[in-house]
Amino acid sequence: MKNIKTRIMAVMLVTALVLTGCGLNKMVRDYDEMVTYTPRTNPLELHGGQIAVEFDGRVSEKYFHRSAIIELTPVLRYGETEQELGTIHLRGERVEGEGQLINRDSPTNFAFTEMIAYEDGMDKMELVVKGQIYSEGDDDEDKIDLPVREGVAMGTVVTPTYLAKDEDLSLAPHGYEKETLITKKANIYFEYMRHNLNWRLDLNREDEAKEKIEALNEFIKKGWDIKSVKVNAWASPEGEVAYNEKLSEDRAKTAERYINRILSGEYDDVEAVATAKGEDFEGFMELLDASELPDKRAIANVINSQLAPAERERKIKDMTVIYEEIEKILKPLRKAEIIITAYEPKKTDEEIAELSTTEPSELDDKELLYAATLTEDLDTKKEIYKAATELYPQNYRGFNNLAYVYLKKGEIDKAAESLEKANQIEPDNGHVLNNLGVVAAWTGDYENAKSYYEAAQGKGVRTNYNIGNLMILEGDYTAAVSSYAGRTCTHNIALAHMLNDNHQAATTNIECAEQDAKAFYLSAIIGARRNLDNMVYDNLKKAIELDPKYKEKAKYDLEFNQFFDRAEFQDIVN
Repeated sequence: MKNIKTRIMAVMLVTALVLTGCGLNKMVRDYDEMVTYTPRTNPLELHGGQIAVEFDGRVSEKYFHRSAIIELTPVLRYGETEQELGTIHLRGERVEGEGQLINRDSPTNFAFTEMIAYEDGMDKMELVVKGQIYSEGDDDEDKIDLPVREGVAMGTVVTPTYLAKDEDLSLAPHGYEKETLITKKANIYFEYMRHNLNWRLDLNREDEAKEKIEALNEFIKKGWDIKSVKVNAWASPEGEVAYNEKLSEDRAKTAERYINRILSGEYDDVEAVATAKGEDFEGFMELLDASELPDKRAIANVINSQLAPAERERKIKDMTVIYEEIEKILKPLRKAEIIITAYEPKKTDEEIAELSTTEPSELDDKELLYAATLTEDLDTKKEIYKAATELYPQNYRGFNNLAYVYLKKGEIDKAAESLEKANQIEPDNGHVLNNLGVVAAWTGDYENAKSYYEAAQGKGVRTNYNIGNLMILEGDYTAAVSSYAGRTCTHNIALAHMLNDNHQAATTNIECAEQDAKAFYLSAIIGARRNLDNMVYDNLKKAIELDPKYKEKAKYDLEFNQFFDRAEFQDIVN
């Protein structure tokens, strides 16, 4: 029995020695030939801020010793950085424990998948695989390094990062009216069944009536351009219909003569338009309803039950005998109303523009905010909005619109500071919320950006376009295209269609977008994806002509991977 155990141990020792001395070394020698790696995408691709590092491995038959263990470590190299990913464990058939079992007698496949966050420099990244081989029970110092498998995948396509900062910014309305109409009204009251002017009548002698007549006269004295003068006259509804029609006409003429006398001389070219309204039955019913008469509901029912106008007027007349208060209701209905509408004098646009930069204190807040819209120069706009914040510090519009200019100039920190003040003055304002969303998006805080946009949307500010931009960054290109619905001809809309593999829509939208350097560069990328050589070369030349930085960019941009070795491409980028 003892001899048998000794023999078994001897065999095991010999096996271990053979595996260590011969088997493992042979696996190291055959590694490059018998273990292959196939990336699922090469180059790698960035989507939603993440890169999927995915490859399939294959071990040939007769390669893997039954007592061997291999540990593989994918490594990303970029710049001075080496980032190790998760370890792959492979084990032979005689090894227990973790790892994928590798069958010696037939080819065996294995796979690796890991998502990593994108960092600057990863566009020039290389995926390599390092490994060690050993037998079960070996110490770390007994492990043998496998040859480093380089170039499993080369570089990363980072085209989603080419998103333009073209968000819809919100400019709060200035509230200034280039044309403001001011209207003044006054009434002249008449005696029962009379149309002559009688200033001694009680209603005409009341303070309110006299004040309105005086205010009307003072308004005329201002000398403003008059748009219209209207006179409307009524009779109270207790008389005969035809008589009331004639009476309202006469009262309209009386008021018309009165106002024309006042206008004469200063406004000879202005003519009052007089309209006879007949009897004011609706006015009577409104005053009756507003009165404190205990029987007003019953009175109203009696009057409204009369279908014929003559019967209705007779009932009203009868009510004046029963109810003294009815006469009080009828009196103010015997009137002529004079309505004058005039244009409020305004500064010219030239005067407003001049004062906004020389004497901004001479302008009110609306004029000052309006002045900023009269120039396209961002520095001038900034100066005007700064003045608005200083002169009218409780008006959120100045701070919001100053932030708008800062964002246009790319001064994000200053925009954020100005928006914080605007938000303190006017919390949860839609324009401010949208602009806060833009600040968040441009500083990489996409979660808060989306929250701001959705809140602004709830306040009536359309933020679909800005949300579409976020969808590109999140890697949801179908949602981005959907969010852009109704909009066309922008760089980002073209980008979304291209990333969504609709290259024709991408071409259509980029061709009608603003033709700047980044648009031509994106056109070149679309051309590369469509295998249209001339589209690549022509647009790349235009992009580099407008902005030379695109020469160096294109040289390493893996969107042009298939063009790198072509003479035409090299002539453009070198």
